[in-house]
Amino acid sequence: MSTTSSQHKSPRVLACVLCQHRKIKCDRNTPCSNCIKANVTCTPSTPAPARKRRRPNQDLQERLARCEALLKQYATTGSTTPPAGPPTVSSILSPSTQPTPSSTAGPSPSITQLPLPTGTASIIDDIGSPATSQWKPAGKVVVEDGSVRFMDSYLWATVHDQLTAMRQIIEAEEEEQSVLGSDAVTPDDNVDLLLNDFAAIDLEDVTPSPVQIFRLWQVFLERVNPITKLIHVPSLQPLVVEAAANHSNVANNAQALLFSIYLVATLTMTDAEARQMLDSSKEDALKKFTAGVKAALTKVNFLKNHDMMTLQSLILYLVSLQGRYNRHAAWVLSGVLIRIAQKMGLHRDGDSLNLTPYETEMRRRLWWQIIMLDTKYAMVSGFCDTLLPWNWDTKTPQNVNDADLFPGSTEPVQPREGPTEMAFCLLLYEVGRFIVENRIPDFEAVVLGAMENESPESQATNLATLAKYRTLVDNLDSKLIALEKKYCDPLAGNIHIVATKIRSMIIDKMRTMMIPMRELPEWGTEIFNVQDNMFRISLMHHEHNVELYEFMENTGFVWFFKLHFQIDVFIVMAGQLYKRPTGRLADRAWKVIDRVYQFHEELWDMSRKENVQLGIYMLKAWRARERSLVQLGMPYETPLAVPRLQDIVPQSNSEVSSAGPSPAQPMKMEVPPRQDQPMDQYLGNFLDTTNFYDLDMWADLGVPNGNMNQQSAANMFGTFGNFGAPPTGRW
Repeated sequence: MSTTSSQHKSPRVLACVLCQHRKIKCDRNTPCSNCIKANVTCTPSTPAPARKRRRPNQDLQERLARCEALLKQYATTGSTTPPAGPPTVSSILSPSTQPTPSSTAGPSPSITQLPLPTGTASIIDDIGSPATSQWKPAGKVVVEDGSVRFMDSYLWATVHDQLTAMRQIIEAEEEEQSVLGSDAVTPDDNVDLLLNDFAAIDLEDVTPSPVQIFRLWQVFLERVNPITKLIHVPSLQPLVVEAAANHSNVANNAQALLFSIYLVATLTMTDAEARQMLDSSKEDALKKFTAGVKAALTKVNFLKNHDMMTLQSLILYLVSLQGRYNRHAAWVLSGVLIRIAQKMGLHRDGDSLNLTPYETEMRRRLWWQIIMLDTKYAMVSGFCDTLLPWNWDTKTPQNVNDADLFPGSTEPVQPREGPTEMAFCLLLYEVGRFIVENRIPDFEAVVLGAMENESPESQATNLATLAKYRTLVDNLDSKLIALEKKYCDPLAGNIHIVATKIRSMIIDKMRTMMIPMRELPEWGTEIFNVQDNMFRISLMHHEHNVELYEFMENTGFVWFFKLHFQIDVFIVMAGQLYKRPTGRLADRAWKVIDRVYQFHEELWDMSRKENVQLGIYMLKAWRARERSLVQLGMPYETPLAVPRLQDIVPQSNSEVSSAGPSPAQPMKMEVPPRQDQPMDQYLGNFLDTTNFYDLDMWADLGVPNGNMNQQSAANMFGTFGNFGAPPTGRW
């Protein structure tokens, strides 16, 4: 009887899809009362498949231990016993035990180890810490997802190997991958940057109206030109007037430059400004002008025909790509830019080529912008070196206004002593000089905490290395102060205000990063090791950025400092917050999270995979913090970003069910409203803590895997991304 009744027992009725998503009680009728009230279709939900029991994965634990050991080895410069020979791939990638079945799931990336070239020891830093005398290969070739990538940092390539293997283990077990959508990427991220068939596009279809041309030109002069100084405004002004009258009458190379100007000018706008000035959304305008740039460059055959306007167009196009396109593709394109510039002889100073003063000065401006772009793109693509030719000798631009330059004039240009339009660029180029000129392979070790080794010998070496870096930073500060006093005047305009802020921001961040871990107030309470110090630096980076955004908001140049926002660093901080639900550092981090989301509206776009990943990390970290604070009986404020993320971030059934109702009614954190601002940043990446770990480093926290297509071995400290490379030119 009981057996018969159990066989005919009605199946369990689950809450409908809408009620599950909204996390409200469902009466389990069809349709339910909530759906009737909302006037929507009531869709019954299906039971989630039974979850496999999660067992400790010995292979994963061993790989994590190896990864931590590698980091500690890099941060500790006191080892005096070099390895007997180069480590083999198998010794690096294979744990001591036999791999579990899950560890062999999926194809492993192919790794090719390059031999140490003859004479490499001669480029080792002059402070000869024992660590730098150990065997080091020239780099690694990583074949992943059918794409071949080279990394010239052995440590980070090895860490990349460990993280890739860890990712394969976790992917075999992690059921939440369906939430991310493995192939969900923004369409533009996988589109060729220049080689698509844009020649068939009619430029008239993407040309703005005459009124819009003048508006875009004015925006460019106010927001872009003071920061880039790539064009000679008096020479280009008549061309803009001609284009407004009849765009098709303008030469192809001039059209390419004009479309690049339209593109970058649009990039500085808010969506509201774009709708007001261009009668379209910002995103649509960007797509239209991007197509115009590509079509015009294709028509001019830029790989074959080289001239000043075409090069200016390419540089502005590279500026517009920052933070919007795949970083590796953009770095490859920057190599094309360098080769074109080299073919035009920009790597040699115009004085040695007997060029006119006007042409000499404009070529200097272009070359130094190329230096800054290539250094930045090399850094975020995982390279210490740049593609700059070894024999370049182009001088820095002079302190002159555009009005001091006359095309065709043979009179030498006399630099001014006081403030000019070049103030910001001259300070920026001095920072670029510092980055390229100083190859410091031990800098990350000093910043992360090289004082871990207690031996007296290593302590002395570490202190000497730290003193060297502090001296370098002090010298840079002195040079920037001298330039600031000579060329900057806050009364001369907003660009001078920006220039003075840049110096203090750069130097303060460098000095803060170099404070040894043991001298920090959090040492012994919240900071115990290298990973803890890295979290502190990442937090400091975002606090400085938000402070900079707020300072720049009314200058018209905040776009410049937002364009290089690196979501990877933000995700790393969220992953660390999962392990650090409470404490002073966690309190500071949750305060800065709201401000970052407010300034970077693009993070709310859940059609982008990385934004979904970030949202999942944030919600997991917040649930951990919420539980801890409730257990401690402490009141807490819910960041404004959390409820919105809960509404828009896709979550698996297990996520919804595990979240449950909030254990306490939290207070809302009130943040003053902020006027919407455009998106951008430039210098921030020279100060960036970019991608020290791949996103999958945080897989052991129980959060979804990051995207391994993201750069996994880029230098965490963007300010010093080019350290470790030999000097690439004469000054």
